[in-house]
Amino acid sequence: MFRLRACAHDCPGRNGGDTDSHATLADAIRAIGSGASPAADGSRPGAGPPPVEILCCPRGGKCIPGKKPRHQFFVNARATGSGGDGSELAPWWGLPTAADELLRLHRAGELDLDAGQLLRLSHREVFTASSLETWKKTKETIAKYVFMTMALVLVIPVVAILAYILVKAWPVLSPSFVLDNPRDFMTTGGIWAPLVGTFFLVLISLLVAAPVGILAGVYLNEYARDNWFTRTINLAVVNLAGVPSIVHALFGVGAFVLFAGMGRSLLAASCTLAVMTLPVIITSTREALAAVPMSFREACWNMGASRWQTIRTIVLPNSISGILTGVILQVARAAGETAPILFTGAVFFTPVPDHGLASFVPYGLGDRCMALSMHLFTLATQVRGVSDELQYGTAAVLIGLVLVVNSLSIGLRVYLRSRKRW
Repeated sequence: MFRLRACAHDCPGRNGGDTDSHATLADAIRAIGSGASPAADGSRPGAGPPPVEILCCPRGGKCIPGKKPRHQFFVNARATGSGGDGSELAPWWGLPTAADELLRLHRAGELDLDAGQLLRLSHREVFTASSLETWKKTKETIAKYVFMTMALVLVIPVVAILAYILVKAWPVLSPSFVLDNPRDFMTTGGIWAPLVGTFFLVLISLLVAAPVGILAGVYLNEYARDNWFTRTINLAVVNLAGVPSIVHALFGVGAFVLFAGMGRSLLAASCTLAVMTLPVIITSTREALAAVPMSFREACWNMGASRWQTIRTIVLPNSISGILTGVILQVARAAGETAPILFTGAVFFTPVPDHGLASFVPYGLGDRCMALSMHLFTLATQVRGVSDELQYGTAAVLIGLVLVVNSLSIGLRVYLRSRKRW
């Protein structure tokens, strides 16, 4: 015995009413095509007719349907004509066409039902999302919110820390705090001397590292062949990027302070910072140059230009945004480092003039200098009687300096990329 059932929308295949019983599967299929099934009445406005199931039941026995249908087909019950193959992507057009195709499959022996098995015929209109598409969209939504949660887990603590530092530092944040020198054994005053020292350290390290890093990146990407020498250089760059900053400090002591005879000075500290930041500049330069399409180079070569002319007029102008991004990131990192300058050129305290040109250029290349990172370390661990506001104010200015430099990097990169034509 075969029962024709109308499935409930919320639980297809489980809850629903039996509309008729038929002796054979063919009779139940013909009932669908004749319009005797609920699939033809469209009782749910806007949602389409409900699915229809044919359930095989033993005569005189209890009919318990299975969890999944043995056969699943799709039909656009509102369409007319003939077409489709019964799949979810290409449903049959109209119930008469669906019934004819089901009868053909039944006669061919491809459609049979045992006791408790189901044949489900679901309505599906053309150009609506399939179950596979719906599942992909669901997974995409889940992945989006998982990644968003991970990003919030990273961002929220950072924002909380910055807000806490800003609140604690707010009583001392003023122009005089930035422009005044430390006084009374650094227990009062401002941060002008270490701030100027930080600018000098960053500027000189940039003048040393930027040309070397950019030229090395140009050589590795444009001139160097894939051989053992190039692979050795690449390995050295990668290893240099993973060396801790304290190791760079010890290298600076041996290479610049002792071997080069610079002594503990501004120049030795700047060269140490330059060596530490070289991998960032080299890597960003290589990636920026590699992003320029090879067709640009080939077009220039076909016009008779040399390799250097191509690099100078085509490759470098189109990769300048990525190169400058790496250089500015080097500035941000150099401004916040303490260990590389601790043993090579930073000093606990040095007097700086309060007024005049000497207050803006207080250090020579051979002099030791103060730096914001070193000054913060000194206030927190070496000086007694320093207020919490002064320590947090120094930290806030240092963090603000790094954020401003990084923001300039992002803004400059966006501006330069907007001017690209490819």
